[in-house]
Amino acid sequence: MQTLHFISILLHILAAVVWIGGMVFLGIVLIPVLRQRRGSPEYAELISRTGTRFRNVGWICLVLLVITGFVNLGRWVDHSRLFSAELWTSPWGHILAAKLVLVAVALALSAVHDFVVGPRATRKLREAPGSEEAGRLRRAAGWMGRANLLVAVLIVAVAIMLARGVTSLVS
Repeated sequence: MQTLHFISILLHILAAVVWIGGMVFLGIVLIPVLRQRRGSPEYAELISRTGTRFRNVGWICLVLLVITGFVNLGRWVDHSRLFSAELWTSPWGHILAAKLVLVAVALALSAVHDFVVGPRATRKLREAPGSEEAGRLRRAAGWMGRANLLVAVLIVAVAIMLARGVTSLVS
């Protein structure tokens, strides 16, 4: 069981690093460089290819995070206690609930960004690169990506609180 737990934690951390690191790379490095080519025919194509590739990698990471998160939770809480009032009324349970809410927000933001707003923005960039709608959708996709990165960082912060214990942060 110890080996399974170790592998699960390793996969969980690696998936988080790839997902969050990918968002940081896109937002700080790639998108600013690509913006210099805005208006060129390659711009929409590069955005589309990069977005599709990262969407695939990102969703693999998100699925891994959910699966390994559930496995890792078994280290701290017997899965039979997941529906007990004792767990959810404790300080640790409150922090776990906050993490689960943040995970749900990240999944929802990712889904809307990756499958609705992002593809629409890319389509509009191809059809009418200088249009008001293309700009609006591009900005919406950008803000959703930033919001998701913020939520991801909050998830990491809450995960640290869970792993290190609530009292160790207070004392």
